[in-house]
Amino acid sequence: MKSLFLAAVLAAVILIIIAGMGMVGSGIRGVAKISAEGVEMEPAELQLDVAELCSGTEVRAAAVKAEKPVEIQFMAEAKTRAAGGNISVVGGLRARLVGEREYTIDMPCAVATGPCYRIMVVIPGYDAPLEIAPGRYDLLLSGTCTADGEGWAEIEVNIVLKARR
Repeated sequence: MKSLFLAAVLAAVILIIIAGMGMVGSGIRGVAKISAEGVEMEPAELQLDVAELCSGTEVRAAAVKAEKPVEIQFMAEAKTRAAGGNISVVGGLRARLVGEREYTIDMPCAVATGPCYRIMVVIPGYDAPLEIAPGRYDLLLSGTCTADGEGWAEIEVNIVLKARR
């Protein structure tokens, strides 16, 4: 049975404030902690712009180095810290690992304070582990966010990158 290691925690805190149909982001901060042998991630602290990320623009977040084949899996946990009105926020994320090889991991409904519908298939790297080859990769993040209704919301999203092997 394969052991489960926490390779990096991108405790990426996204505080999204929604006013009416518009969206203003306060930024994403994250800390990466390495506990799996043979996997490194840099930088240890991330600073990203929510407005840029939600626009679909791809942002280079970090570099990941795997010394041996490893299985990775992103997990997004969204928490509504506070909300007012009848606002509904839905957002998806996409992570790309780009190096000698390229891996794309779509994360539909990563943020959902209301109904969010997705095709029910297993997505490697999100719903199940994805094996990546040894090498150095740029971690690129992008996303889309939509808001419906009136009001405001503060949402915290934690993205966890786990490695197995």
